[in-house]
Amino acid sequence: RRVLFRSGGGSVQYGDKAVGGVVNIITRSDLQRGQSVAVKFGSFGTAITSGSYSNQIHDTKFNLDFSASNSDGWRDNSQASQGVAKLGVTHYLSQSDKVYFDGSFSTQSYGTPGGVLGQVGQGNPKAVKFNNVGDKNVVNGTAAIFGLTKAISNQDRFEIDFSYKDSGATQYTPNLTDKTTIYDKWGFDLTPRIKRSWGGYGDSVLGFDYSESMGSFVTNTGNVQKANVTNKSYYLTHRFPLSQSLDLLGGYRRQTQDAVAYDYKSSTGQSNAAKEQSANATDLALNYKYGASNLNKIYARLNNSYRFANIDEYWAMGYGPAPNYTAYRVFSGILAPQKNKTIEFGGEWLFSNRQKFGLTLYRMDSANEIRYDHASGENINAADIRRYGVVATAQLNPSSAWLITPKINLQKAKYQAGSFDGKDIGLVPVVTSSLGVSYKPTSNLTYTSYLNYVGKQRYEGDEENTLNKMPSFVTLDLTAIYKYGSWESSVNIKNLFDKRYANYGGHGFVQTAPGSNGYSYYYYPSDPRAIFLSTRYTFK
Repeated sequence: RRVLFRSGGGSVQYGDKAVGGVVNIITRSDLQRGQSVAVKFGSFGTAITSGSYSNQIHDTKFNLDFSASNSDGWRDNSQASQGVAKLGVTHYLSQSDKVYFDGSFSTQSYGTPGGVLGQVGQGNPKAVKFNNVGDKNVVNGTAAIFGLTKAISNQDRFEIDFSYKDSGATQYTPNLTDKTTIYDKWGFDLTPRIKRSWGGYGDSVLGFDYSESMGSFVTNTGNVQKANVTNKSYYLTHRFPLSQSLDLLGGYRRQTQDAVAYDYKSSTGQSNAAKEQSANATDLALNYKYGASNLNKIYARLNNSYRFANIDEYWAMGYGPAPNYTAYRVFSGILAPQKNKTIEFGGEWLFSNRQKFGLTLYRMDSANEIRYDHASGENINAADIRRYGVVATAQLNPSSAWLITPKINLQKAKYQAGSFDGKDIGLVPVVTSSLGVSYKPTSNLTYTSYLNYVGKQRYEGDEENTLNKMPSFVTLDLTAIYKYGSWESSVNIKNLFDKRYANYGGHGFVQTAPGSNGYSYYYYPSDPRAIFLSTRYTFK
């Protein structure tokens, strides 16, 4: 498991769904209309079709999106296909008030070739692992969200969302005793909130979140694992303007979780677990803007966040005795919530209309981090871990036709207690960097390149820091986009140098051959060089 740090805390308003931060997705305007169809073809037998339709009748807008994709995969038993359909309806009660519905259905089927034994670069990366031959997953899912936003006064706005998700998956593993496993899960969230403007005293958000979820595994041999979870949260955030340029932001959230888990295996019998736990999140930040039009910013942030274990994480994977060493689910129980304390300083500076720079320094201390223990085969609450680093970014415009975006991330992650005190965490490269270059010689033609570097990192499971490291790698992606009238076409080359690399690798107890086992390196190879052609037509 790789843990990525994204600057900015969002756990007060969004709970444990935002333990690392928040990604802000800006969609097209509700009133923007458009219809388009697109096709994409490329390496490994890849074919993708997609389309969208949007229209508005009086005060009601409709959106319809679909996509269908298929790929043979570049590895044996890595074929994949997927279909998605989405429907959105928004009715405007006034210029700012609305009710809306978004629904989707998805279906997918994909093979799982497993890891490659050995260190990165060894073995045959195309071959399926012997005990993964024929493995496949088939997943169907539906999701829906109903919402309302309504002004209740000049200063107050009420918002509420109700969302529901349901999925059913069947895992086929013909080489195991449990040849099929059916995984069903569903969940719903109710999130009412009130937003109030206090004029010169700032803005507040007061909310309450309620959710329930269930997940179950049922195998063809009669093994059953099941869990039900209920979450209740309340939160308050406030932005207080200390001056025209200086803002103080703060917030508090408390979440209580009730979890019940049931585990039955025909070989060992029944186990049960039930636990009620609570966790708090706090956020305090100062933002100072200055310069022309307040385009420069410096900030400081103190954040406490948390994450409860997902239902999937109540179980891990272990191996049975010789001679078959059959894999089976290990009941890890209901884990304690992971808690993080983060200190962050940073800023953004615009030195001219063409030069923008950003810098972030951070330190995050984690207690009870939810991790996989290779020694026991269980998911556990690990000893204290500290992550710290610096991220530097820039946006440079040498001329109106060129855009250059370099980025570098220097980071370290170490245990701070326990038997591995002072040891590095696996899958955390000290240096990652990228360089994006975009050239737009005309209004309808754009060339882009993206150079990515990832430094050496330890394999997952190397808690003692005694094993070899995963090698560093460099990849280069190129894209050309041409627009002509209502058409837009592109050529995309991924991994131009055909670099054989891996973002994930580990060392642990694995089946090395039929009837044999041992400790070994393993890795999941990333895609080799691939070429894709696409075109899109937008109806006007």
